[in-house]
Amino acid sequence: MTEPRPDAADLAGIDEARAAARRARAPAAERCGALAVTADGGRHPGTTIRLAGAAGLSACAEQIALSAARAAGASPIARLYLWVPAAAGAHPCGRCLQLWRELAPQARCLLQRGDAPPTELDLAALLPEPFTSYPSAAPPASDPGAGDPPPRAAGGA
Repeated sequence: MTEPRPDAADLAGIDEARAAARRARAPAAERCGALAVTADGGRHPGTTIRLAGAAGLSACAEQIALSAARAAGASPIARLYLWVPAAAGAHPCGRCLQLWRELAPQARCLLQRGDAPPTELDLAALLPEPFTSYPSAAPPASDPGAGDPPPRAAGGA
């Protein structure tokens, strides 16, 4: 992790992630925001959604932002911006790191903790041994849908 010199686009991305955090459905200490920015300039925000009594069904801000970009059929994700209210120590959970690795391994990620300066995250340092027991953990760039499960029959859940 390094201290980047954020440019105007980075500061705008962090501001959008912070704005997304305000829309979270979570206790104040857990209201995180994310923004996935694609190579063609598409912007896909995400916010924390916590479900009472069902922590395993809750979703992190970065999970929602990365999934929204994927669902929109967006071009490759170039940047991921994260904002968390904690002043120190917070970083993406294991599930979000794995999702980042599989959907946007090339993306640069900036994290701002509270009002501290943004920190650039190094995916390889945070997730040195990712889950790779499938034949291909990330589909080839030429086939972004490779490895996806077959579509469900009509009326399937």
